[in-house]
Amino acid sequence: MHEQLLGFARTAMAQRVAQTPAEILGIVQEIAALPFLSPRPTAEHIDAVAKQIEREYEVILGPAHTIQASGHKPWLRARAHKIDFRYWSRYREFLIGGGMSEHVVNAVNAITDTIVDLAGDPSTPGKWSRRGLVVGHVQSGKTANYLGVINKAADAGYRLVILIAGVHNNLRSQTQERVDFGFVGRDSDQILSRQVNVDRVGVGNINPTFTATAYTSRAYDFARTKAESLGNPLQNSSEPVILVIKKNPSILKNLIDWIRGTSASQGGLTLPMLVIDDEADNASVDTSKDQSAPRTINRLIRELLSLSTRNAYIGYTATPFANIFIDPDSENDEQGKDLFPRDFIVGLDAPSNYVGAREFFLSEDSDTLTVELDQTEDWLPVKHKIDWQIESLHPTLVEAIDCFVLSKAIRVLRGQGERHHSMLVNVSRFTRVQGDVAKEISRHLIALQSAAQNRHAMSPDAALRDPIMRSLHETWEKHYSGGDEGWPEIQKELHRAAAGMQVVEINASKNSGRLDYRAHAETGLNVIAVGGNSLSRGFTLEGLTVSYFLRNTQMYDTLLQMGRWFGYRDGFKDLCRLFVRSEASDWYGFIAEATEELRDEIRRMELTGLTPMDFGLAVRSHPGTLLVTAREKMRNTEDIVREVGLSGKMVESSALIASDKARIRNIEAVSQVTQRMLAHQQPVPVDPQVTLSSHLFRGIGTDDVLDFVSSFGVHPGQLEMQTAPLIAYIRERQLANWDVVVVSSSRAKASEGDVLDWHGLDIGLQDRIVEQRKTSRFENALLVSGTKRRVASRGVERIGLSDEEMQKVKEIHGDSKKSIPDHLYRAQRTRPLLMLHLLRTKTKEHADADEVRGEIYAAYGLSFPKLGSGESEKLVRYTANLIAYRELYGAVDEEQDDEPESSDA
Repeated sequence: MHEQLLGFARTAMAQRVAQTPAEILGIVQEIAALPFLSPRPTAEHIDAVAKQIEREYEVILGPAHTIQASGHKPWLRARAHKIDFRYWSRYREFLIGGGMSEHVVNAVNAITDTIVDLAGDPSTPGKWSRRGLVVGHVQSGKTANYLGVINKAADAGYRLVILIAGVHNNLRSQTQERVDFGFVGRDSDQILSRQVNVDRVGVGNINPTFTATAYTSRAYDFARTKAESLGNPLQNSSEPVILVIKKNPSILKNLIDWIRGTSASQGGLTLPMLVIDDEADNASVDTSKDQSAPRTINRLIRELLSLSTRNAYIGYTATPFANIFIDPDSENDEQGKDLFPRDFIVGLDAPSNYVGAREFFLSEDSDTLTVELDQTEDWLPVKHKIDWQIESLHPTLVEAIDCFVLSKAIRVLRGQGERHHSMLVNVSRFTRVQGDVAKEISRHLIALQSAAQNRHAMSPDAALRDPIMRSLHETWEKHYSGGDEGWPEIQKELHRAAAGMQVVEINASKNSGRLDYRAHAETGLNVIAVGGNSLSRGFTLEGLTVSYFLRNTQMYDTLLQMGRWFGYRDGFKDLCRLFVRSEASDWYGFIAEATEELRDEIRRMELTGLTPMDFGLAVRSHPGTLLVTAREKMRNTEDIVREVGLSGKMVESSALIASDKARIRNIEAVSQVTQRMLAHQQPVPVDPQVTLSSHLFRGIGTDDVLDFVSSFGVHPGQLEMQTAPLIAYIRERQLANWDVVVVSSSRAKASEGDVLDWHGLDIGLQDRIVEQRKTSRFENALLVSGTKRRVASRGVERIGLSDEEMQKVKEIHGDSKKSIPDHLYRAQRTRPLLMLHLLRTKTKEHADADEVRGEIYAAYGLSFPKLGSGESEKLVRYTANLIAYRELYGAVDEEQDDEPESSDA
């Protein structure tokens, strides 16, 4: 890629209107003809830059969704004509120069306007405090968002900004660098070492005439001696002051003491203060039972906020569950109000080029992007001691390294050879084991680099006599042979791809290295990073393409945060691979579904004018919190009791009991309820034009439904499908008038025995892939559709809706090209729906083998209507004995990482 040409093309695009690929190519060709470009752009350069600009301009960023407490008076737009948005203006230019298209920057502008407005008007006199939460996606650009907020807040009059950047040094340092580039405009290391001519960076190259005052740097977290040596008391600073600090008790204590000591009254500040808490669900939440003695970090953040008479706290997170479990009424005299986002919650949309949990675990692409690992326990058990010996690499890790090298060669062919290219290996919490794995990877990489150097220029036949080249070729056939790049051209680039690669440990040991992407900005850093939690929260691996992840999986929030493989993969999404244990894949699928529903909840609540308190109630009663709360309580000895609301939700038996006895019993349960319904009415075909249509029964009574639910055996690993709580919920809501559909597949073939005469109804069996997991939670279970755990096909929940209700769904969905999600159908439902499924199941290995006849299984789902006018939610009370829960879900993993003192993983 010709970076100089790309930079000029981005600037030109911000000033001109180009819609089609041909118009974009024309602009790039005009710029390529400029005489001062060096080196001269080739036709390949021009084509690559035009394609990159196309990709950037295809990106769409949807609007944010906001729920807020009553009483807030908007102020920012009313004061906009009086505010000099100098910090924001140069940051805006910086974003465009970095490859963000103008319409995405405009969307960021609107979203940050909303957040700064909700944070409160810094010019308002008196004593006030605001609390808010911004819910993004893991690795989705939250940093760019809060840097926009910081720039705008500075323009509006916030004088002190404190950014709390996670619990690890490397994350704080990386965040500081981004603040230097996106807000300060100077190298903070040089500022703190009192250099005279400080280098400009980032926004400082766009407009160097002003700069924020940095009291921390990439090398140094907050230290009183450094701050005092600057000789610039906070109250006297003419420009806004920024501190980027680690979420650490001693750092927070020192900062609080220093602010107290430097303020005029020795007690606090009158200048408006903005505190931004990145990864707000980690360590900031008060998990103590005694409101008067909150946990240390939580207490210190609240104490810090109370130092200013005018303060705003904004938490940023991708996993909002924990924050919503903060007691909104918790308050004490010393620390003030807790951090519950009582004033506002903003849900950010991910840009359209974001590759997140949905793509890796729930989409059609997930089978390609995700490689499940089931045979690694002998090599490195999930539970292992600190002295576990690593003597070689597991074949799947060799395959992952092959993918990493091959994907680099393919990126070279795509004109991305000078971009950062990273691989993540996270297999143990012990630094010693991480070090041993890193040594073995280095040994293998050296052999691979040698083979690529010696063989890349040979004919393919000659090259493939080498076992390492053969391994690379086999991996290419398995993963990348469906792409545009053929093996001969890839082989020629293998030496260039592999030669510069290095292995770096990132952890708390003395062997830990640094990932200095900034120093390699021109040529790209090619690195295999080996580590544990130091690589998890917030830390960005640039150009992350391949991840190998073997960690324990019972930590819902840490699990999602460990998803460093989420993010932007422009031009190489198809090359990304995630190697992960199959049960981790299950948990990710479950959590991805749960967090998606919470985002939808924010959208729905915005439309109905509900508040953060209402959202808190919705989250606490979400079925997903069964696992969340359980984890919080696993340290105690009590039973786990969780109350969950099911209005507007769908639950289904996606874990089938893998025994003939249960299989026959459940088919019989579906048979009996069908016979009972047929005794009273004939069903209507759902699609009369289609052969083998599904059959809909209307107005079915509660007793028939309850008899069925009580007679159907569900797997104990599906906590949300426990029979007794479901029956209690149906009774309490008095759901009396049911739609019941016997679902039929129109694609079933009678010649293959897949059409049943079901008491006079022709029913086509639905084909489903099932997987058997070797996990304690799903022992003796067949999981329908693997990690997606989905029985019903998309659109089944539309059955029973009237024409008017269907029309309303289409209006709400609008012009989106995506298929209509089932929750939109559910939102219009006025009657509950029972879905009865008869499945022809096959395992993955036999999916395409016609001669293998899979077994017939029964499954069912319940789709509950939302609450009617004046109706209050009836909470389902789920109870799990702690010992039984541990047997199902495993014990909680140690959260702290890199701790060699303990002897168990």
